[in-house]
Amino acid sequence: MKQDRLFIWIIAAYFAAHAVLRTALGGSFEVDEAEMFVMAQEVHLGYGPQAPLYNWVQAGAFALFGANTFAVAATKNLLLFVTYALLFDGLRRSVPRQAAMLGTLALLLLPNVSWEGQRAGSHSIAMLATMAATFWVMARQIEAPKRWHPIALGLALGLGGLAKFNFWLFPLTLFLSALTVPEIRARLMWRTLWQSGIAAALILIAPMAWMVLHSDQTMASAYKFYYPPKYEALPTWLAGLAEYGVQTLAALALLLLVLIVARLAQGRAALRFGAAMPLALWLMRAGMIGLGLGALAVVGFGVTDVQPRWLLPMLVPLSSGLMIWATQSLGPRTGRALLAVCAALAALILVAMADTRLRGAGSDSMRVDVLADAIAADLPEGPVAVISGNYYFVGNLKYHRPDWQALAPLPNRSPAPDTVSVVLVGGDMIARSEAILAEHGIKPETVAKLTHHSATLPYRFEDVKTIDVPYAIVELKNGAE
Repeated sequence: MKQDRLFIWIIAAYFAAHAVLRTALGGSFEVDEAEMFVMAQEVHLGYGPQAPLYNWVQAGAFALFGANTFAVAATKNLLLFVTYALLFDGLRRSVPRQAAMLGTLALLLLPNVSWEGQRAGSHSIAMLATMAATFWVMARQIEAPKRWHPIALGLALGLGGLAKFNFWLFPLTLFLSALTVPEIRARLMWRTLWQSGIAAALILIAPMAWMVLHSDQTMASAYKFYYPPKYEALPTWLAGLAEYGVQTLAALALLLLVLIVARLAQGRAALRFGAAMPLALWLMRAGMIGLGLGALAVVGFGVTDVQPRWLLPMLVPLSSGLMIWATQSLGPRTGRALLAVCAALAALILVAMADTRLRGAGSDSMRVDVLADAIAADLPEGPVAVISGNYYFVGNLKYHRPDWQALAPLPNRSPAPDTVSVVLVGGDMIARSEAILAEHGIKPETVAKLTHHSATLPYRFEDVKTIDVPYAIVELKNGAE
């Protein structure tokens, strides 16, 4: 048990280091982070196309620490720590310590968790935490059933449903997979699922009602599934399926590479895996069932674009189970070597994250404060609202100018009645100014004047490269009435 606690403390220290590093290095916020400055300053039942759980947690962090970099970094790293800690504790109840450690550290070998989660993650991180909580309750039930497990499972399911919509693939595939593994099937809480369902429904009912009543906002991002296919020569269904396969293999590539090298180190015994432990078999089959259901959805709905983060409900159980199965017959020495590889990768991610934020001309080093100063110098006196094509500029401007209204790029998001000017940021916004203003409830007859401007933004660590950002100031006649 002492070694188990040490492992969890090491995980806690790792994510604390990320939070401190992100806070110390500062810089602009990536799109998903910037979204929080627009959508998480207050607590609401719903916010748009994303489920609200991450916004609620972020709003709590903003209330505690202020709307700053630390609050953003602390939120994501706390949820990532919860993910790793609960996954490890759940695995540890059925498999040996080293197997549980490796099964947990399989997440480090998924770039969409270990890298993208740190760089710009938000709602997917909340989903990971609720997935881990769901698995943790199930793992405890398998070890020793308790009366509180069904209610705890319902709480995890309810919160998962409020984290991200694709979360539901995770519990669904775990239960379907359990039907094929007798040792797991016999110990899960089948007879008390109705209790879990009631607990989940009580959590979900109000936010889900909001989503139904605001379906225009809930479905505002559905177009992302139908970007032009990369494989234009193929039929639509086959192009989507090909993209699905490519993204799945790309997401698993690092994990598979590490496991192949570890197995090859065994020489002639490289292909002698042995029978998988029930827990590993359960997780692997859940991941495969999930990938199968995902493929059917891609074909059935004509999806043409697939993002690896959408596949996390399948990739997480598959990677963890695959890691446990592939390493269960390795000797202690090879197991320790794999742990050392994971530790080295974690350190490399810390260094690479610092390097990314300390040089170059990326979106995280763009001087959006210069844009804020330029806009402020051109504004007439009075309340102002900012609109942009995505959350990057509007969120970063909200960070630098907390008194400005930041309007989300969603239907029916209107400025306050006393607003005297609206700022449109970006050439596309300006070119479609009339339509954009109409989407936000501003009629042409209320516009007094529209003036065009531009600001040249430098980068923090690039002396010669700059970027020109156009913006327009729309002055209103009698406020946004």
